[in-house]
Amino acid sequence: TLFLRYFGEELRKSVPPGVNSMAMSQSQHFSMELYESRIASMQRFVAMTVMFHQMGMRVQTFFPKISFGLLGYRMDRTHSIMRIATTASPVSGADVRERMDELRLMLKIEKSVQLIERAWKNWKNDQKMIKA
Repeated sequence: TLFLRYFGEELRKSVPPGVNSMAMSQSQHFSMELYESRIASMQRFVAMTVMFHQMGMRVQTFFPKISFGLLGYRMDRTHSIMRIATTASPVSGADVRERMDELRLMLKIEKSVQLIERAWKNWKNDQKMIKA
């Protein structure tokens, strides 16, 4: 069996010479995003479906046992009104955090540019006043 110490170890060992480590990192990041959006979300869905089915089956068999067959229901004939949010977020928390950091940096840059622009205009006005 293949045992990897970390995700991407096989990629790093089989990469042709001269390939940029940044390109490898981007490739690894992309494959992790694909895994999360396709495979991992499906695994979570199947796990939740199996878990809720098992819970429903236990309830279905529980009540007839304790009521000597007077109470009970068939799970396949019951429509649950309860809605449970089991869908994974289409955007991971790491992506949101990275985007927030990026927006924060862009805001700082924009404020810095505005400050420099104001200082330049003030200096230019001062120079005109001195000449006049």
